[in-house]
Amino acid sequence: MARLVLSIGGMVLGNLLLPGLGSALGGVLGSYVGGIVDQQLFGPETANSTIHGPRMQDLRVQSSGYGAVIPRVYGKARVSGNVIWMRGFHEETRSQSEEVGGGGKGGGGDSQTVKTVSYHYYADLAVGLCEGPIDDVTRIWADSHALDDNKYADLRVYRGTNGQSPDPLIQAVKGVNKTPAYRGLAYVVLEKLYITPFGNRLPNLTFEIKT
Repeated sequence: MARLVLSIGGMVLGNLLLPGLGSALGGVLGSYVGGIVDQQLFGPETANSTIHGPRMQDLRVQSSGYGAVIPRVYGKARVSGNVIWMRGFHEETRSQSEEVGGGGKGGGGDSQTVKTVSYHYYADLAVGLCEGPIDDVTRIWADSHALDDNKYADLRVYRGTNGQSPDPLIQAVKGVNKTPAYRGLAYVVLEKLYITPFGNRLPNLTFEIKT
């Protein structure tokens, strides 16, 4: 609409200022400016459009360092642990299309297909907790919110016994002969931890340990 109005207005103004040639130049300039206005107000002139959601930019991880103290727990305690292995982040793309416009039931007008692309992220990691053996990990928090491990990740708890076996996921990534069993260390493996609800970053994880 703005393109049409400004095109006609430019032709009239150009004809007044420069009869003949000014009409054509004014029409071209008015059409160009009107096209920019239309795009800002109504979006690009296309039957379809795609909306992209946010993607991961920040790869910050929970504390992971050499020489960290391994605590000893008596009874119950809440510990944050130390990341002892991390595979990395996995991106999953989900698409959804929706028809919009068209003037509703019985109405005229052109419909438009809007495609929404969202990005979801997962992480595989192992977190060392404390000296073993322990009885169990009874609760988990992510950014101080209670975490339902069955909903957000596949959880495996290693109680820190002297006969515990290496984790199969770590073995698959690092190799059978290169994967320690971490005997004497209680730790957890969170496979496919869903981190998108936490701003596409690894949340601060804490664990309630029972011995």
